[in-house]
Amino acid sequence: MWGVVRIAFRNTRRQARRSVLLGGAIAFGVMIITLVNAFTQGAVGNVRSNFSYAAGGHIFVTGTELTESRREVGRIGDDRPLRAAVDPSDPRIASVHRRSAAYGSLIFGARTVSQQIEGVDFAAEEHFRRGLQVREGSVEDLSDPQLLILPAKAADRLGIRVGESLLVRLQSVTGQQNVGEFRVVAIIEDTGSFGLSSAYTSLAYLNSLIGLEPWEYQVFSIFLTDMREIEAVAGEIYQALVDAGALVERPYSDRAITYDDEVEEGVAVLGQMFGQAAAIIAEEPWEGTKFAVMTLDELMKPVVAAMGVLDSIALGIFVILLVITGVGILNTFRMIIIERTREIGTMRAFGMQKGTVRSIFLWEAAFISLGGGAAGLVLAGVIAFFVSRATFQDVPGLDFFLDNGHFTFIVTPADLVVNLGILLFISLLSALLPANAAAKMAPAKALGSHY
Repeated sequence: MWGVVRIAFRNTRRQARRSVLLGGAIAFGVMIITLVNAFTQGAVGNVRSNFSYAAGGHIFVTGTELTESRREVGRIGDDRPLRAAVDPSDPRIASVHRRSAAYGSLIFGARTVSQQIEGVDFAAEEHFRRGLQVREGSVEDLSDPQLLILPAKAADRLGIRVGESLLVRLQSVTGQQNVGEFRVVAIIEDTGSFGLSSAYTSLAYLNSLIGLEPWEYQVFSIFLTDMREIEAVAGEIYQALVDAGALVERPYSDRAITYDDEVEEGVAVLGQMFGQAAAIIAEEPWEGTKFAVMTLDELMKPVVAAMGVLDSIALGIFVILLVITGVGILNTFRMIIIERTREIGTMRAFGMQKGTVRSIFLWEAAFISLGGGAAGLVLAGVIAFFVSRATFQDVPGLDFFLDNGHFTFIVTPADLVVNLGILLFISLLSALLPANAAAKMAPAKALGSHY
């Protein structure tokens, strides 16, 4: 066995130029598929992380109530069932947030900027300050009910400084226009992504502007210590609400919905989470609060599906490249066998079995394919290393896919095994026909040939 392997390895070095050309073609295909797989894995991870920050959690419970005119409004008034369903001391839960949100226009002098504003219960969210990178001002004293913590981009566009006041025009949950006055106490770096950086103010004051009572809120967000527990924890919360007799649904899981329905529901849910006033009239009335339990994974389905399409396209290109390379391997090994006919005859005359001859050529193909694959992985690693250190935060439209302005590349063992397995299979399949032809040569005829 080891003798066959040594002969095959020696033969690849005898035909160094051919081996390098074949290995280079294979390396290019492996480099492409590895980079695309690593990019999509990293992009999905970054989108999940960025979206969880922008949305304020990994699991979201929203509440919907009806007005007298049967208009649906985003509001959680009586949250006793929800407080009973969620145990903040659960080691899987890192933190919980009760927030309201509104999307309004910030007005300072003659300048106007659209901005999402989140109402925060600063007394309840003890660790809120830790996540802020303060550029100007202070977040130590958050007792002023009309304070505003403003992202740097919005502050720069408005030309406002700490201590100055501005007006905010926004809609209430029932769609009425309202205006509030805020005083900027701090300007923070934009840690959100994709235009989803939030300004922060007092929950009670924002509620007064959007038509909610001080103790009410719109979204109950849960951050977990391990994102792999998302579905398990969400299922437990949903079941606890059901057992408590609350009206509750899982919009993305309770029933089979069409793509159009999913998009429509997703837009409505995101609108409610990010402060858009509702404009839906309920078909069937209900009493109290109707809860909806959603997870980050469910909201991320369209992005994951899009990345899956990119992976599939890359795999298709990879297979096409390998098929072309396979044809090259087939023709190359045919030429090699013609050139080595007398050598094959000599080995067969000294008693080498057909299977051994076949194995030598198959091992040569394996060495070339795996050597090219290894080179492709090294090239992909080098390219990923340099690209991941470049900054793309100023490129419009890419923010959501970046980690602090950088692309992330994640290579999974499963992807490597699958890609190298496909590579090895096609290479051996391409070399099999010439290898069989070599094994079937009659020793006398091979020794008498002149090539």
